[in-house]
Amino acid sequence: MRNRIVFCAAVTIGLLATSCTSIREVQYTTERIEKVGKFQGFPELYFQGMSIYGDYLVSLQNTGVATLYRLSEGGMERVRQFPLASQNAVNHANVADFGKERYAKGDEFPVLYVSQCSRERYEGMKDVCFVERLMPDGGPQLVQTIVLDDPDGLFGYALQWVIDRRRNLLVGYGNTIENLAEGNRWRMMTFRLPRLSDGAVVHLHPEDALDNYCIQDLDPRFPSRQIGQGACIIKDWMIIPVGIGTPQQPSILYVWNLRKKRLDGIYDFREQVPAEFEDCAPYGNALLMQTNGMGLIRILKK
Repeated sequence: MRNRIVFCAAVTIGLLATSCTSIREVQYTTERIEKVGKFQGFPELYFQGMSIYGDYLVSLQNTGVATLYRLSEGGMERVRQFPLASQNAVNHANVADFGKERYAKGDEFPVLYVSQCSRERYEGMKDVCFVERLMPDGGPQLVQTIVLDDPDGLFGYALQWVIDRRRNLLVGYGNTIENLAEGNRWRMMTFRLPRLSDGAVVHLHPEDALDNYCIQDLDPRFPSRQIGQGACIIKDWMIIPVGIGTPQQPSILYVWNLRKKRLDGIYDFREQVPAEFEDCAPYGNALLMQTNGMGLIRILKK
C-alpha cells in the first residue's frame, strides 16, 4: 500500500524556499532516496549528531567520537577522526550544528554545538550543549558549555539544541516526560544564542526564553508519543526526524514552521528507509540524513 502523507505543496525538503499556503493530503510520490556512502566510524558505537559546513560533514557517535568527511558529487571521503573535547560516558552527542561564530580568526570552521541529550548529568548539569572548536590538526577544544536551569522539569528524558543561524537563536527541543510515555508532549524553547564572550559556562533560565510552548498545544497533528532524533533549521522551518525504521516507529520527517508555529509537512519514509533516522543537514538542493543502518542518504524532490 502506498504511503499517505500530509504535506505543503509549496515546500521542498531540500530548499524549503517558499512559504506554505495550504496543507492537503496527497499520495506519497514527492521524494526520492539516494545512498551517498557508508560511515567509517567505530562499529560498536551508534551514529548520532551530524552537521555540514561547506563541503565538510562532521559525523558524531555516542560518547562524542567525531569523524570528518569531505563531500563531493562522487560521495564522501574520510578526512580524519578524533574524540571531541567533551567526549565522556554521558555524552550521547545526539545533535550537532555548526554555528556562525569562530573562536579565533583564521579557524577553518565555526564552532560546533553538540547536544549531550542524556538522562544522566554531566558535572551536575543536565542536557548541556557543548560548544567545540575544531582545530586544524583535528584536536578539539571545549570553549563553552551551555546549560538550561530547569527547576520545574519542563523537559523530561532529554533536551536537544539546534542553531537558527539566520536569527542568531538557540532552539531547545525535546520531550516533556519521555518519548513513548503516556501524557508526553514536545516542547520548543528559544533563546538568544550566547556569544563565546559570554563565558566558559552559560546558564539559561526559562523566564528568559523568547518562546516557550508545546507543539501539540498549537498543532495536534504532531504525535506526542514517538522517538525523537536530531533536527536542523532551514530558513523558517525546523526539520525534525523521528523513528527508528520499524513498522511500530517508522522513519518520518516533520516540518515545523518556527515563525508561524504550525506543522507544514509530514514526510513518511517507512517504505524507503528501514533504518533509524538520526541527524540531518541541508547540502545543495537536498537534505542529507545520517542513519543507523543505511549510512548517509540524500533526500531529493522527484
